[in-house]
Amino acid sequence: MMKTLCASLALLSILSPMAGADSLWPTDKARSMFADRRAHAVGDVVTVVISESTTAVQSADIDMKRSSDTSAGGGTGLWGLLKLAPKATMTGTSNSKGSGSTTRNSRLVTTITCRVAELTLTGQLVIKGERTVKVNDDLQTLRFTGIARIEDILADNTVNSTVVADAKIEVFGKGPADRHAKPGLLSRVFGLLF
Repeated sequence: MMKTLCASLALLSILSPMAGADSLWPTDKARSMFADRRAHAVGDVVTVVISESTTAVQSADIDMKRSSDTSAGGGTGLWGLLKLAPKATMTGTSNSKGSGSTTRNSRLVTTITCRVAELTLTGQLVIKGERTVKVNDDLQTLRFTGIARIEDILADNTVNSTVVADAKIEVFGKGPADRHAKPGLLSRVFGLLF
């Protein structure tokens, strides 16, 4: 009887499919912990460190001088009437100097996480991202697009905005603060007229 039981168990173990252990983590999407985690495919995310500063200086100097000399003498004229007019001389000098300069500075420091939207034919990453923050009724939006090389993405999956080609950074807001910062309708009309 013991032999029959052992034979039945042996036969059952041969005929039954092998039991497999299920994992909590999907194995088809798992990455090795030694793999490169930098963005390299469509859908991957990369953090862009935006550190932009621009300075524009424009200056102009003007130095103009103008002089004129004019003289008029009497003559005989009609029936000798111009003999009575005295001789006249006029001399004038005009000097004009001016100088002006304008300086404009802007600085933007922030980070935004973008998604790889597509790959170019040469294997570069087209990245796009948008972040919107709403505080009370003020809405501020940061939008970033550009083309990054995989080599420029650092080991922590960040890339500096200064090495992104065709970078387009837009910051705009809507809300009460934005409405009060803009000139009103009358101010704009007077600005056009004067």
